[in-house]
Amino acid sequence: MYSSYKIQIHPEHELFDYCDSLCFKAKNLYNITNYYIRQVYTALRKEIKNENQLQVLMDIETYLSQMNEIRLKSYERAKAHPKKVDKKGKIIEPKLNLFEMPTQEKSFIGYAFVEALFKVMKQIDYTSMPSQSNQQTMKKVYDDWKSYFEASKKYKINPASFSGKPKIPKYKPKNGCTTCYLTNQITEIKDGNILKLPGTHLPLNLGKIAHSKGKLQQVRIVPFYSRYVMEIIFKGEQEKEIKRTDKEKNEFVFSPKRVMGIDLGVSNLATIVDNTGLKPLLIKGTGLKSINQYYNKLRGKYMCILRNGKGPKEGIFTTSRLISLD
Repeated sequence: MYSSYKIQIHPEHELFDYCDSLCFKAKNLYNITNYYIRQVYTALRKEIKNENQLQVLMDIETYLSQMNEIRLKSYERAKAHPKKVDKKGKIIEPKLNLFEMPTQEKSFIGYAFVEALFKVMKQIDYTSMPSQSNQQTMKKVYDDWKSYFEASKKYKINPASFSGKPKIPKYKPKNGCTTCYLTNQITEIKDGNILKLPGTHLPLNLGKIAHSKGKLQQVRIVPFYSRYVMEIIFKGEQEKEIKRTDKEKNEFVFSPKRVMGIDLGVSNLATIVDNTGLKPLLIKGTGLKSINQYYNKLRGKYMCILRNGKGPKEGIFTTSRLISLD
């Protein structure tokens, strides 16, 4: 069971520059990770390689021996430690898996490969971010590639269900930012309600949020127009299941005492019912729908004026007037 709380970090907030810097670095690391994956993946699929592809392959060839030296030392340490035993009582022997140069048959370089490469080459975007946070950013790149491969398989089976052929993950905008992930290994709640963040002495007072049930799991810093949203994620204990005596099914079922159901919609924003006997609640959404339509109309008008005659990578994408709409 997870619970999430959001805190707005406006430009006037003392942590705004901290959030801005981390999310900018996360964008850089996302792009450089994606860059290395893309260059290798495309280079080994054609005979003539461009300068960027040749440089990336040269980087890998240069640092491959150092990457394997680290793996070999790790393997030797594992062999020296007491042997682990699995659930069946079988001894688990450590395995030595050395890195190899990518080939045409294995042109997709995995997460462990790229992270090991960035470590030995001291890649600036990787080392500039807090530990754990840089790993989470890189894993997001691989999540996007996984989605691409899954979509490609489905496209081959049924192309008609797609508006076009799936494309490999794109780079984030050069001057933009992306979400930064901070795990509970580098963040903690001190003195009851103070969130301690890595790389800064500035505290964040969580107030009542700090007393939420569960353990701090993750902090996400999400860019949101001209500000940031800091999402505080807690992980609580899962509700216990109660065994039901049922000779026919003999299954476990969850038996809560109080339940509320919320059905979200558009014309009816929410329909709420529960099992306590209270009268069902219906919240009309026509007023909010009208406000949203007017907002979209104004935003579309201003964007049309702002982007008129410009290419997809030219000019600016926001103004103070657009920001004021939010």
